Amino acid sequence: MKSDSPKTKSTITRRGFITTTAAAGAVTAMPSFKMRAFANKNSKLRIYHVGVGGIGGMQRSNLVKHPMVEFTGLCDVDSKTLNHIGKQFPKAFKVADYRKGFDKHVDEFDAVIVDTPDLHHAPMMLTAYAANKHIYGQKPLTHQLDELRLIRDAIKAHPKLYTQMGNQRACFTGRMQAVEMLKRNQLGKPVEAHVWTGTVSRGHYFDAPWRELPPAKPVPENLNWDLWNGPLKKPMPYSDDICPRRWRSYWETGGGQLADWGCHLLDLLYFAYDMPDPQAVQTNTIRASNDSHSAYNMSTITYPGGGQFARDRFILNYNDNGINPSWSALGLPALKEGSNRTLVICTDGALLLEPSGRMKIFRKGKEVKDEPKPEVAPRNHWHDWADCCLGNEKPLWAPFSIGSRITEPALLAVKATRFPGQQLLWDAKNYRFTNNKKANNTIVRRDYRDGFGPPVVA
Repeated sequence: MKSDSPKTKSTITRRGFITTTAAAGAVTAMPSFKMRAFANKNSKLRIYHVGVGGIGGMQRSNLVKHPMVEFTGLCDVDSKTLNHIGKQFPKAFKVADYRKGFDKHVDEFDAVIVDTPDLHHAPMMLTAYAANKHIYGQKPLTHQLDELRLIRDAIKAHPKLYTQMGNQRACFTGRMQAVEMLKRNQLGKPVEAHVWTGTVSRGHYFDAPWRELPPAKPVPENLNWDLWNGPLKKPMPYSDDICPRRWRSYWETGGGQLADWGCHLLDLLYFAYDMPDPQAVQTNTIRASNDSHSAYNMSTITYPGGGQFARDRFILNYNDNGINPSWSALGLPALKEGSNRTLVICTDGALLLEPSGRMKIFRKGKEVKDEPKPEVAPRNHWHDWADCCLGNEKPLWAPFSIGSRITEPALLAVKATRFPGQQLLWDAKNYRFTNNKKANNTIVRRDYRDGFGPPVVA
């Protein structure tokens, strides 16, 4: 892999990197020297994978099929998982603390994959930005609204880095066709959208809503619980109800159904339209979220309209718990739809899209079976990113520039569950609410534990 400047070679050291990134958490600037991050077509893309368990297997299984990709570094706080995956990549370095990968091995990789719980996303991805590495980041892109600001500042500071958010469904044929149909106004101008996720209940990935933190259990010997807590000033108690999967249900670590599915369902709007910044959010729910996320959330997110939109406001109705819209009110036949759907109402029809890309088209209140669908070229979510990093530039569906925008309404809906039924006016340019001081102080940002905060990238 070639550096963007062949005369510049990184000499970063453990002391230099760790003290610079961690000493003051999120208020410390990064070193100005350049590190290897750019490839040419004759060398391999070397990847450092942070969070190798769970969904990390999906990233690796697709990227190892690329002939010019190799995994040179692995990181996980679970030593059992790390050692198991490490056997598949015997030459890769292995670390439990992601910071040591940047500290000791920064010249051994060109790109970073972040497949960790949401609370770690921004600190890890911004560390990768600061080290001048290409990034594949899991969705939702951030856990805090203010972290969107940090990500966007990093994008401006490193415009040559290639990034991709992990909403791989965007490359499904049906979803790409839906984007093209809406983009060309095949059903007329957009009027409003209705989106809903699945039921909030105890299962494989989620716990019951409004649950208090579970009692602490002994931490397994193979798990570094201190590193798992990372940026949290007040650590979570260890419980197998939290780790390895149900962390999604807890306020301090995940975003519930709305954030978890938001980037798979709201992305259609952002790919099809030039979505403006949200202006307001109001989430109605039975009672405010506590240690866990709430349920039966019905969120209304308001965008300025006109121009590309049919009305002077574009309204996104975003629910969890499988709450369908009123089909009669929309002039559509009574449907029995399952979870995780995106419905776009347009002036001449409506499009109902499933995560798989299967769609239903309606005109004049009736389903149309023979609506023409545009041809779309096949895309590979993972290989396209790798090819870009290798110097063979291709269009990317979800670089962080748009991934951060898709994440924004999902986070607004989630955070507003702390203020049920209250309209919160969002100043997207300044990352603050203009009508609620308490909301600004409690749901926009977090204080990070020393040594684990996201660096300021310049």
